[in-house]
Amino acid sequence: MKTLLLHVPKFNNFYKPIGDFIWLNYMPMGLLAIGDFLERNGHSVEIVHLGVEWIENRNFQAAELVLNKPDIKAVGISIHWHHQAYDAIEVARRIKEVRNDIFIFAGGDTASFFHEEIIRDFPMIDAVIRGHGEQPALHLLQALKDNAPLDKVPNLTWRDKTFTRINRMEYTADAKMISDLNYSNFSLIRHADCYVKYVGQPFFFAKGFTKERNARMFSLGAPLFPIAIGRGCPFNCTWCGGSQIPQQRLINGLKGFIYRNHESVIKTVKDAIRAGYGMMHSCMDPEPTTQEYFIELWDRIHRENITVDWMFEANALPSDKFLSCFKKAFPGKHSLITLSPECGNEHLRLKHKGPGFSTAALFDKLNTMNRMGIPTEIFFTYGLPGENIRRLEETIALQREIVKRFRCVRAIRTLSIEIEPGAPWFLEPERFGIITNRRSFNDFYQAHGTGGNDTFTSFGYYIPDYFEEPLDEKNPYQDFAQRMQAIKCRKFCFIHPNPEKCGKHPWQGRLFCQVASRLISLKPRNLSKPF
Repeated sequence: MKTLLLHVPKFNNFYKPIGDFIWLNYMPMGLLAIGDFLERNGHSVEIVHLGVEWIENRNFQAAELVLNKPDIKAVGISIHWHHQAYDAIEVARRIKEVRNDIFIFAGGDTASFFHEEIIRDFPMIDAVIRGHGEQPALHLLQALKDNAPLDKVPNLTWRDKTFTRINRMEYTADAKMISDLNYSNFSLIRHADCYVKYVGQPFFFAKGFTKERNARMFSLGAPLFPIAIGRGCPFNCTWCGGSQIPQQRLINGLKGFIYRNHESVIKTVKDAIRAGYGMMHSCMDPEPTTQEYFIELWDRIHRENITVDWMFEANALPSDKFLSCFKKAFPGKHSLITLSPECGNEHLRLKHKGPGFSTAALFDKLNTMNRMGIPTEIFFTYGLPGENIRRLEETIALQREIVKRFRCVRAIRTLSIEIEPGAPWFLEPERFGIITNRRSFNDFYQAHGTGGNDTFTSFGYYIPDYFEEPLDEKNPYQDFAQRMQAIKCRKFCFIHPNPEKCGKHPWQGRLFCQVASRLISLKPRNLSKPF
């Protein structure tokens, strides 16, 4: 018996400067770990990235994975990010059409959040593994292999003829388990070389170009590996489905955050370097009570003479000791620490952002990074509940001040936020003053099945009083999104012909966008997908 684990990106997206593109090309960090865990426990597993398959063969079809291959008995599909909802379901539908005997199960945060609805309303999915997947997947495959009942498989929601069965939530990984897992068994991935070399950051792949040209035009330099530091989150940012409360109560039962031990992380770093990666990417924040973990990790990497660049996404403001150790461990030109003040208004920042901080503290930290010569990129968003067109001027003013004062700032990027399943404002939209039309899995499935929608222009919510002029009563969602996109183009455009740089002034980005979009318009639309 063989099992396929599939990563299905969102294939049809459009953004004017780059044309049609594939979105969400990184696999969830735990997918490789689950595959390796199953392999070590006696099950034959292959991980297939459908975007990579399409890159290697533009005529590839998902049905080819299972046709005339009777040894394949089960297919697991990751539905971690909500953007995958439509494509993942349609891939499952196509596989069932050609091999109705195959057992298809899903996993990931979005699948876990909507587990009951998926089994009830989407018959091409036979089961959903809720929360952490290692032990449940092992029990599931063993039950399938032995033709045994599924009622003892932990964390499983499954279809029993016409009934939906919800097994007990019995498994949440602990620190020992996540440290024992292997997140870097690249031998399990079909076309692993393509994944390593051509799936990086930015997280899109422009369909109109070859993989080599995508790498030249959109890569941030060396291949970038998203490294697992641990699991969970100690914070409750209002817009994030990965926040502590939804994770604990609705997705996997994990309380707070657990770290992998240093030996495990360093092994993964070394494995990734051997595979061809030149840069690590982590997005776990150095919260004040746990910075010693990172300080010791940076020190050990330095003492072991591991040469690699590191992109560290800091949610809070790192300590001076943390910065000093980071600089010593990662002196390469691509290494940087990103900071995310989110908005210019301190009250909104402290309300919405878990580890909030004052503007004065931000400036003080940027002064320190200037002095140490540590590069940074600053990330903002817009469209937060409580913000309006007048308050947005505070964000614009703060960005101008940062550009003027701090040489260490390589780029300022302003990105929109989409509504996410499980996020605090998704759970209580009325409390946050937003209106959303995405409440169910089917809502996300339908939204992401609409051609052209992408993470830059599709919000899934609107704020009624954001603008002084009322929104269009007939279509407030589209009107809100279009007005917000116009603001981004006018005030926040950061695109630059060199992906490692950022336009310092919005007019520069708009000028480049006009040129690029005219060139892109000469190419035919590419709506191809492997299903």
